[in-house]
Amino acid sequence: MPAATASPARWRLFAAVPVPVELRAAVARAVEGLRGRPGADDDWRWTDADGWHLTLAFLGSTDPARVPALQAALAGAVAGFEPFVADAGGLGAFPSLHRARVLWYGVADPERRLRALAAGVRDALDGDPGPFHAHLTIARSRERFGTDAGPLLRDAAAPGGRLPVDVVVLYRSHLGRGPARYEALFEAPLGVAASSTTGSPA
Repeated sequence: MPAATASPARWRLFAAVPVPVELRAAVARAVEGLRGRPGADDDWRWTDADGWHLTLAFLGSTDPARVPALQAALAGAVAGFEPFVADAGGLGAFPSLHRARVLWYGVADPERRLRALAAGVRDALDGDPGPFHAHLTIARSRERFGTDAGPLLRDAAAPGGRLPVDVVVLYRSHLGRGPARYEALFEAPLGVAASSTTGSPA
């Protein structure tokens, strides 16, 4: 009997809008202020500013052989959306302030353009169909059932900013010791015909 062939390692993939350097730096300063408050590092695991992004679709564990098809699907999905700029600002928590599992920096979506873009990307990539909330994750609770974020966020200042939404990136997550690392596999510009982006690596 021939030896069994090991299945290829699967990749954790997601699609997201990258955060520009200026906005990233402003939010990082606000996070440093939060981390200076009593108990902040004991209660929360703070995310790495270099990895901040606005997630549109989470694909999870994926066969790497599917990546070329996913690139083509992503390019096609965003080609029909024109670039725009979203206002950002404000701090909050999911699922509630007093039993928070996630702390976030918000991105406004009054015209639901981000929601429409996320829906299009999720449909094209067969991503997680869960509810969409436009945000950057800045921390996660160390407690399984959440932490009261009220004291931490009380009177906390969050910078306003602008998030250009002109490209969606297919990322691979690398997990291990320390913060997760995100590798950009492919960039799909909004409003560009899919045939001119398919196969162009990030």
